[in-house]
Amino acid sequence: MVFTAEHFDDLASKGYCVIENYLDPGTVQRLRDESEEILSRGAGGTMPPSLFLESAELKNAFFSEKLYEMVTDLNDKVGPMLLYPNFTVRKGLVVGWHIDDRMLSRPVDGSGDFPSILMFNVFLQDNDTVSGGGVDIVSGSHLLGREQREELVRDHEYTSRDTVRGKAGDLVVFDYRAAHRGTHPQVESDISRLALQWTFSVGGAVTQDYLTYLRARLTQKIHISDYTNHKAKSFFADLPHITRELIEDSCGRKVFTDGLEYRGLADLAEQGSH
Repeated sequence: MVFTAEHFDDLASKGYCVIENYLDPGTVQRLRDESEEILSRGAGGTMPPSLFLESAELKNAFFSEKLYEMVTDLNDKVGPMLLYPNFTVRKGLVVGWHIDDRMLSRPVDGSGDFPSILMFNVFLQDNDTVSGGGVDIVSGSHLLGREQREELVRDHEYTSRDTVRGKAGDLVVFDYRAAHRGTHPQVESDISRLALQWTFSVGGAVTQDYLTYLRARLTQKIHISDYTNHKAKSFFADLPHITRELIEDSCGRKVFTDGLEYRGLADLAEQGSH
């Protein structure tokens, strides 16, 4: 198993879990080299998925046997996973405390419910309280009500317990309701902060809301990063072009299954937006 009973327990109690050594060191270094080269062409700090799909290294690392093993583990416990077009590698993004509830137009998950949306981050460098390189998460914050969590992100004072320590190649999976931020480095470093990121929803109950949110990010300031130089307009402009067919054609094989489905912005257009 990749996503074990312990990972489910951590996700339920803390709002996140860490899958250690999700990528081996050799793969991490190849992804770092490939990502730096692609991003240096002027793609900005957030790699458009169409460029991601042009890289055999990135595609093979993402759509790997380990991903499908993890999806099967999730399927057995909570049902089908849906992937969205916002898979990417991001560079240098460190923002303040926030929650991602604004992705949905209304609350859908009660305290203690398995999250409708899971956020996945494979950090391509170590993370600690001094050098940074990963994510800070307030343990248990996903169990609070929305107003309490909004207050938390305004007033929370960081402690070292918030930092999710890990090694390059570890996968951090967290509940979208958890209060989180990028780990702020305390020293300068010449090691770029890179993360392979994607989003799954559990089933399709939130699909229309989430796709509406992704489309709106092109023209509206919604997420905290939209108020920084990481606005990522080229990334969000690319999302409508990322179809199921494009992904499978670029991979040269069938990618999606009954347990791992795909929803792109074309699905929003076909069904009508809110």
